[in-house]
Amino acid sequence: MQRLLVLVCLVAVLASCGFRPRASLALATDLGPVKVQSSDPYSPLAQGLSTSLSRAGAASAVDGQPSSTLKVLSEALATRPLAVDERAQVREYETRYAVRFELLDAAGAVKVPVQEVVLTREFTYDSIASAGSPAEQELLQRELRRDMQAAILRRLDAVLRAK
Repeated sequence: MQRLLVLVCLVAVLASCGFRPRASLALATDLGPVKVQSSDPYSPLAQGLSTSLSRAGAASAVDGQPSSTLKVLSEALATRPLAVDERAQVREYETRYAVRFELLDAAGAVKVPVQEVVLTREFTYDSIASAGSPAEQELLQRELRRDMQAAILRRLDAVLRAK
């Protein structure tokens, strides 16, 4: 009986605060097939965007057929010191990931104008346990790329729904 009461209270609290699960992203159906174009053909971001677009319902582009183009114009990943200790050794770093992109329709007209998304993450560095730091930094960069893919798709979805 107490469990039921706790469950009912929890549901009431979640409902009153406006909580609702995020719906899966579904891009506009009039978008048609989409290809991702990047200056680096082996870019992990471009490959991830292609996969994410497919999951969001966009058809993959076929060579020789007209398709919309998501152009990744620039991609910059930079790490800089954020905090130092009393011995002037770096203790915290900030990784900044900035991507500029635009979406063109099959005729070459701009559907989503040039936009920039910037993500930052901070991480601590321990010189005593530095063996794990490169692996942690690689993990952080992979997570930033995944978050960037999601941010770009959300931005595309928001702009296309507004039109």
